[in-house]
Amino acid sequence: MKNIIKQTAAVLCAALIFSGCGKKFTPPAAEGAIKPVDTMYMENRYEGTAPAVEATESTFSSEDGLCVIEKKASYYDVTLDYEKGTAEEVGRAYGETLKASMPEYAEIFEPYIFENIEECLPILKGDYSKLQYRVNTIMESMPKDYRAELEAFAMALSGGETGYAEDGKISCDEACLISLIPDVLRPTNCSAVSLSGERTASGERLTARLLDWDLGSDRQMCRAHCVVHYLNGERTFTSIGSLGMLSVLTGINDDGLMMGEFDVGSGNAESYVCEGRTSYSYAIRHCLEEYDDASAAGKYVVEHAEDYTYCVNIMLTDADEALCAEIVCTGDEKDGRSLLRDGSSELNPGLDWDDPEVLCIVNSYAARGNYDGLTDVRDNIVRWKKFKKLFCGCENVTVGRFKELLCCEKQADCMNNIRNSGTVHMVIADYSDNSIQAFFAPAEGNTETPEFVSLGSW
Repeated sequence: MKNIIKQTAAVLCAALIFSGCGKKFTPPAAEGAIKPVDTMYMENRYEGTAPAVEATESTFSSEDGLCVIEKKASYYDVTLDYEKGTAEEVGRAYGETLKASMPEYAEIFEPYIFENIEECLPILKGDYSKLQYRVNTIMESMPKDYRAELEAFAMALSGGETGYAEDGKISCDEACLISLIPDVLRPTNCSAVSLSGERTASGERLTARLLDWDLGSDRQMCRAHCVVHYLNGERTFTSIGSLGMLSVLTGINDDGLMMGEFDVGSGNAESYVCEGRTSYSYAIRHCLEEYDDASAAGKYVVEHAEDYTYCVNIMLTDADEALCAEIVCTGDEKDGRSLLRDGSSELNPGLDWDDPEVLCIVNSYAARGNYDGLTDVRDNIVRWKKFKKLFCGCENVTVGRFKELLCCEKQADCMNNIRNSGTVHMVIADYSDNSIQAFFAPAEGNTETPEFVSLGSW
């Protein structure tokens, strides 16, 4: 893998979902006074078109060679070599090399950090002690190598300054927070769909993971797309996320285990608890390093569910399986129990799914008995129905057709679009040739036709 490289009215659902999974996308006929569907959908063509291979524009390397950053047109390609250095040494090398490769990093990302703090914790009013307590607690719970790596990275990036202040510089504390946003603040919408070989032209699995996030007031998240290769023998894996983030949002290892996280939330809006808890985003990293299949990794995160700070879904796919780990961290019976859901699992009343060969994940639990934030939540139920109509019962889906179906909606601000205004990246794993390709949302704004780039193979 060294080269490999987020209940609505029935009439509304009828207007928003569409049918068909054949050779050509045909939107539904307009109903009554509903907005004509031809203003909502489009036909993007990818069949027979390979993803672009981006050339390296410039290369930056640490003096010890433990970190190499290649700047490409739409993303930064980072290689971290744990075979030649300790976690602490690699973290330090990354921080030093990041500064050289993107001198404007602090100017871009410090405002983004404080926008996230204000959105998630507006009660702080300039007193960041509660936030720092969260960060410190999670960091103290992390395995020593992860913590040493993150601390060394933050020290190198910041020059040793501490605290939280909007001063145009990234402090050590702010640099650590970048990797812990999912665990101490939280992410936003995401979705995924995975087709088994019964549904694909190649006879091998296709998986798509869409990361939807707060892009920032100046689309900061789109200015530092990043693919990080963690080279470490049998523990090698690749993470697709943001420059400077050492935890995992979307990742895949050299055995083809692919994982991603999806915000869910507690039915009773349980208060945040970090005492005795640890990072679920770093737990995903642990699984990518230690496991080679979806089932084993899924069992790990389910067994440790109450160790995490937020209720989340975790996608796990490999060549043979597609699973959603529904992680209930609260211990509240009303939220349900942590479990692994697949395409044939029994679902909550009001939900249906027509195809055990297809797995769909949005920002809610779906398994019977778990908290239902799906059937009465427009953004979730509409996306669920769209995935169902698009992919259930599909036949002979090529990777090109897969992209056409994922990208058939015109861009809009509504979060119930599969690809929406908050989409940061879309990552597709094709198990027929062990290849990865991705769409990275441009900093200049959303595009009607996503341009996919090759990230190599595992």
